Amino acid sequence: MNRLTILLAVFLLLTLGSGIGAAAEVYVQPGDSIQTALDNAVSGDLIILKPGIYTENIKIDKDNLVISSESGNPDDTIITAKSSDNHVISLKAYNVKISGLGITGTKNSYAGIYLSGSNNCIIENNKILNNGYGIYLSNSKSNKLSNNVITDNEKYGILLSDSTNNTLSGNTASENKDTGVHISTSDGNTLTGNNVSSNDVYGLFVCPESDDNLIYNNYFNNTVNAEVQNGVGNAYNTEKTEGENIVGGSYIGGNFWAEPDGTGFSDTAVDADGDGIADSEYRLSQSTYSDQLPLISSSNSQRSGPPVANFEMNNSNGSAPLSVQFTDMSENADSWSWDFESDGKIDSSEENPVHVFTTIGTYTVTLSATNKNGTDSKTAAVIVTHPVMVTYPVENISGNNITDDSEAGENATVANGSSGNMTNVEAGGNGTYYNQTEDSGIANVELDSQNGSEASGLNEEANGGINTSSVEYALENKTDAPGFEIFYGAVSLLAVFLYRKVKPGN
Repeated sequence: MNRLTILLAVFLLLTLGSGIGAAAEVYVQPGDSIQTALDNAVSGDLIILKPGIYTENIKIDKDNLVISSESGNPDDTIITAKSSDNHVISLKAYNVKISGLGITGTKNSYAGIYLSGSNNCIIENNKILNNGYGIYLSNSKSNKLSNNVITDNEKYGILLSDSTNNTLSGNTASENKDTGVHISTSDGNTLTGNNVSSNDVYGLFVCPESDDNLIYNNYFNNTVNAEVQNGVGNAYNTEKTEGENIVGGSYIGGNFWAEPDGTGFSDTAVDADGDGIADSEYRLSQSTYSDQLPLISSSNSQRSGPPVANFEMNNSNGSAPLSVQFTDMSENADSWSWDFESDGKIDSSEENPVHVFTTIGTYTVTLSATNKNGTDSKTAAVIVTHPVMVTYPVENISGNNITDDSEAGENATVANGSSGNMTNVEAGGNGTYYNQTEDSGIANVELDSQNGSEASGLNEEANGGINTSSVEYALENKTDAPGFEIFYGAVSLLAVFLYRKVKPGN
């Protein structure tokens, strides 16, 4: 009997002991006390708040707890301070997570969430407004503050004091009455992906005793974005790496430095290569530091400088029809307008068009290159000509061999026997080649497109006699037609007979 009693006692102890230290989900309803749930919690418990408004100031001094809203929405689960002269949530513990809560109602030097000597905690997705400070870290290490909205607080949105190696990411610190983020005597903290805007005094303040802080990929838009009092080893950009930055660009580097009136550095800086990084560094006012890779808005990053119009042509002078390939060489152009006909009308909006000039004349081609910053233009001339015309002095006709290039159809070659030069001429149609006047006279040479070998149009001398040079030319270039020699002999005999007939003295 005694042995059975002992076995039952051991079984009961084991059963009761199995529940010790086990994590539990503890739900709190509006009207219930959050503090009571915290006081009764053990390490690992989840304190889950149902939607509603809770009016109290709470203290968390147990490690490894989670306090969050059931909905995850800070707009429907709100803790408002019962006493405005105390922190809404005061945390002094390790590994605590506070998530999805609206926190408001304290003032002066008190905070919505105050961490003192707290390490490795997570503060995320909360909305903290209308307090003295938003989130205040004092002597706290390795905490993560992410995706919180901290706005309309009397002093600072986020204050780091004697706190090291904390990470602030994705937070919005805006419209606070003093400074968005204040770093005081705090080292080794990282700020990235935060929106710090419309704060009344400074966006960011860094005191001279704060060292080795890394601040990059943040959006600053305040009248005074930063008051940086140096420190040692701080950096305001990271290495340029691929990845979407806070303003939608393709590279992560420094920060975006805007101003409410649109005149901030990042609002106006030039980004000629379109990588989303400004072409010059941003010097932090009254500081030895600069942001060496300041960001440019993605909408302004491509071709953000003024346009510079320029183009090339593969041909600018030739006979009609003349086809010309235009190649755009402009800088920073978003659109192109081409006027080929010198009439002020847009003939093409392509970047690299081809145009055929069919009418003879001289044209002024105009390219107008445009982007959001304006328009720039460049002009160039295109000359469209008749077929080429060649002149022959009369005295040079003798000894010339003229050959019609029947295969080319338009081109013929004239060989000057006295000099050995070759001259290309163009046909005017039907194998006729037109010659312009020279000082020595005019000779029109017509080629038979079938034979391509006979020349006509010999000139007579002014005295009415026979031009011997022309006769010699004719003899040297006589045709092979039958009877030519007989005809020439008959004419010669008749000339002799007539000479003797009229000779004086007969």
